[in-house]
Amino acid sequence: MRLLKFSMIIVIILFPSSNACYYQPYSSVVEFDCMRSSLIEEVPGTPGIVTLTSNCKDYRFDVRSIKTALDIFSREYALQFNVSESAAMALLSGLRIELSAIPRTVPAAYSVEGIFLQGEVAVSGLALDRDNIWVEVRTSKISSSSLIHELVHTIIWRKNIVHADPDHEGKEFSGWTKEHTKLIKRVNKILLDADI
Repeated sequence: MRLLKFSMIIVIILFPSSNACYYQPYSSVVEFDCMRSSLIEEVPGTPGIVTLTSNCKDYRFDVRSIKTALDIFSREYALQFNVSESAAMALLSGLRIELSAIPRTVPAAYSVEGIFLQGEVAVSGLALDRDNIWVEVRTSKISSSSLIHELVHTIIWRKNIVHADPDHEGKEFSGWTKEHTKLIKRVNKILLDADI
């Protein structure tokens, strides 16, 4: 009987379905002080993905929460775009995720619908280049942040080489499809249900 229970646990851990349940018994956000810990923290079990904060005293998402979010994203990306989970995670290899509770504005940006916005546009995340993203820590939940959105930009930038499709579903740049938008909504729903 013990062997059967152990086997069932292994199967559940190794082969989660897309309807898997997640529970996180700790806070997704931690206060950060560079005087007490390293500025850069590697996300364990990932291909060289690291987090860092914009400021010495700031807030960041806990790396365990980020790891869970990355695992869920990779699994769902793999299902959506018919690639292996390891291939999906490899597309994020070496990514630097900058986190901050301090908001940013940019002189121009595109809406998800592809509408060009000018002036001081408030943003909750940015794909800075193919290896660096910035994500605002607005609440204690990754599901309400732009992390998953910025991961999609990263993958598109790495595939397109020259851009991350800044106009999203607009017609000026290529790469982003409605399937990417559905993926973001689905992953954020899974994260929200898991209280991440």
